[in-house]
Amino acid sequence: MKKIIFSLFILAVTSSCVSIPPEITKVHLKELEIIESLKVSHLAMVDAYVDQKILVFESFFFNEYGLVYRTNWMASFKELNGRDYNQENDFPKLYNDLVAEYQEQILPIEKIRFDLKTSIILEYKNAIDLHRTTGNWIDSLKKLNDSQRKTIDTMLSSIKPGLSLDAIDDALENAKSKLKNKLENFN
Repeated sequence: MKKIIFSLFILAVTSSCVSIPPEITKVHLKELEIIESLKVSHLAMVDAYVDQKILVFESFFFNEYGLVYRTNWMASFKELNGRDYNQENDFPKLYNDLVAEYQEQILPIEKIRFDLKTSIILEYKNAIDLHRTTGNWIDSLKKLNDSQRKTIDTMLSSIKPGLSLDAIDDALENAKSKLKNKLENFN
């Protein structure tokens, strides 16, 4: 009798421990997919925003600044070379100087893009690491529950052979099925 009471006490204590529904694992995996998707979207938004701003800058640079730059460049060219600008021969030099000026002006904007993306990637890495830590904790709880389940099954089968948590689960599923059938008959 003491053995049965002690076994029931152990059963009550261990079965009241935390159990992990399978939905938790599925939701946890879905969360990781969402985090990864958000990271990709966030990085794409930064690229799209910076690209749009660069397009506006390029329009100003080549349509407004470029015209004034060309005029000043040609005047400077004549002073340095002692001759007028020749479109066929001297255009590559003008073009290279204008592109170099553009690259010099755009460099700080690209650095900001790089810094933003690096910060975003780091924050998402931290979020993913935290998420994985939580996943490891869930996995360890599942393993603990499996161990507890084996202990309880061993104890129950020592009290009455054939009695186990699986038998209890099966009985509950059968009861649910019967009730669902009754519900269908009511409708």
